[in-house]
Amino acid sequence: MGRPRIERGAKQGDVIRDRVAAVAARSARPTSLLGQKTDRSVTVPLVQLHPDPRNNEVFELGGIEDLARDIEANGLAHYPVVRPHPEFEDEYMIVAGHRRHAALSLLVEQGHGGRFGQVACHLVPSDDLDSGVLMLTTNVRQRDLSTLERIHTIAFAQSLVGELREAGRLEAGTTTDGKIAELVNLAPRTVAYYRSLTKLIEGLRALLDERRITFTTARELAQQPSDVQERVLAQIESGEDGALSGAQVAALTESATAKEPTPPKVPDAGILVSALERATSKMLRFDAATPDELDPFIGRIAAIVERLDAITVKRGV
Repeated sequence: MGRPRIERGAKQGDVIRDRVAAVAARSARPTSLLGQKTDRSVTVPLVQLHPDPRNNEVFELGGIEDLARDIEANGLAHYPVVRPHPEFEDEYMIVAGHRRHAALSLLVEQGHGGRFGQVACHLVPSDDLDSGVLMLTTNVRQRDLSTLERIHTIAFAQSLVGELREAGRLEAGTTTDGKIAELVNLAPRTVAYYRSLTKLIEGLRALLDERRITFTTARELAQQPSDVQERVLAQIESGEDGALSGAQVAALTESATAKEPTPPKVPDAGILVSALERATSKMLRFDAATPDELDPFIGRIAAIVERLDAITVKRGV
């Protein structure tokens, strides 16, 4: 037997309404578009549904083949949540349900267009901020996120909170970490921990996700400038596969941050000529000096003149 089917219609609409209302309340925006009713369902051709580009930047679309087989056997248990597309008339952008959309697209490609070419959706009138909040909160509460997804999630939430604050949609006194924690369903202390990792370059984030470096090591690397991180990554990738100890990474970091000898600075020719002109004008004062006063400096003066002669001969003057 397949898994129990969730009853469609009013009950599913109530679930969606409750979720949207909760997001609206958490966004501290009483007049939010997400506060409106969401019991309007639309059935549209699959080709008129467009993924939100932000979703693919934050979340991985894993397990699509398995999800497609489940939908083929049991049908679509939850409708995708969509909003009117901000650019294309009579088309829609997905707010929640990107994996379902990918699975349905796969089924259509496999010849099941007659059954899955049309999809029922819940329509939510919302803007970029509201849809971003709903997309984020839905994913973090319904999925087991990888380390890499968690870092991307925190970075996305941080960006959203900044935009919410700028738009005047946050209550006075709301802290950035507190709001992020609310959106991603984590403790503020955990949020602060992950926020420190958002400064990691992508390659090092992938190594952390693969557990080739530890969280402690990743946090230390995140404090380094991006060019140092790039050099450390290059050294790691040129070595053997496998997990790296903190001591190994520390040695690589020390090597990457070692300063190369600074080549001697070549003086600007114009500056040198100006200095010589000033020196020459001062040498005219020697006319008033006695031989006894000049004797101690004759050797140095001769050496300078010899160097100047060598320069002029070299230049063909």
